[in-house]
Amino acid sequence: MAELSVLIVNYNTWQECAQAVASLRENGPTRPDGSPMPFECVVVDNASPLQPEPLIRKVEHELALLREQQGDDRAGVLIRHTENGGYSKGMNLAFAHSRGRQILISNPDLIFLDGLISRLQRALEADPKIGIAVPKGYWDPELRGHLPPNTLPTLGDAWGEALATYSRAFTRRRAKRLLRSWMKAWDADEPLNLPMMSGCLFLIERDYFESLGCWDERYPLYYEDADLSVAIRKSGRTITQVPDASLIHFVNRSGMSDLETMWSRNRVSKQRYYAKWYGALGRLTTASCRWLVSNKLMARLRSIQPKSDLIDLGSSADKPVLELSRSCERFVVLMSLDYRFFLAAGIYGSGDRWTPTDVAFSSFVSATFFFQVHDLSSGAPELLGTWRYDCRSHLGHSVEPVQEGS
Repeated sequence: MAELSVLIVNYNTWQECAQAVASLRENGPTRPDGSPMPFECVVVDNASPLQPEPLIRKVEHELALLREQQGDDRAGVLIRHTENGGYSKGMNLAFAHSRGRQILISNPDLIFLDGLISRLQRALEADPKIGIAVPKGYWDPELRGHLPPNTLPTLGDAWGEALATYSRAFTRRRAKRLLRSWMKAWDADEPLNLPMMSGCLFLIERDYFESLGCWDERYPLYYEDADLSVAIRKSGRTITQVPDASLIHFVNRSGMSDLETMWSRNRVSKQRYYAKWYGALGRLTTASCRWLVSNKLMARLRSIQPKSDLIDLGSSADKPVLELSRSCERFVVLMSLDYRFFLAAGIYGSGDRWTPTDVAFSSFVSATFFFQVHDLSSGAPELLGTWRYDCRSHLGHSVEPVQEGS
């Protein structure tokens, strides 16, 4: 019988899901003595609008290979949900069909690397104070691009995001503070307790997960991981990053397939999170902050956030090249879809220019990217410049820009 259950919720990411299950078969869990641990994978499709039969068959084929590998006709399961009740509801459905004493929550748009699961297991088993064990995340197959640890949403965080739209100085101070916290996680070579985990992948004991009430299904999309993080911290346990456990996560492939649904559900989840944990003050905060960033009467004040200091690289299907004002012994490039850089990947480098490798660039999607370079040669980050780049390459293939009115 399966001792570990890997739970995946799919939404329009059939290709990525098949790749994830294939890598899971190759890099499964182990017991403390190093012997293979029986495991299963339960995939729930949240009524994906895209139903390409060839790709669905790929997922089914990988799950069939897993059943054969494990000698267990329940080791690979695809559940075709009749509704998209949200990530939490999909995960709880997968959990209801699982049997393992350990639960590995996983997104479909990632790759399991050798030793990833086993290192999370050993960390979780070694310290009863750990509530969940999480890996270091990377967005590229070369493990150069660090993914940022999530920032736990607080009332101050909500106000900070809103006020940052009115003050360039405030935006930069907040972004630099976030960078310092990210670098602490990126550079850690010992287990590190984090204020919040990412729901893309984590390991938890079944009994403990049930004691927390599993996922709160009131969140249609996002904030469910923040909610669970608060519950874990309130229970007295930790969210611990395991430094030698590495994960490749291609980030939000599901959300990018349906942006309108993603953002509308995100707004609902945000309101419910602040109402749940902060009550009336939380409801007032989300309403006030939303007014600050969207009210037309305040648009003139928000316009003091000019982007004239951006170096515009234009639109291109070629790799971006960042030319620095000086040569640096060590720098960090931040890459974000948000010009405020409140959530950004980080890539270390040296010299007087930076461009992604061919392998890394093949993971770029067609979107507008913002880059910042901070010189780390003296220890403290020093901002050298900010770049804007409209990427006309999507996962290694050139794309044509969308014409207005089309």
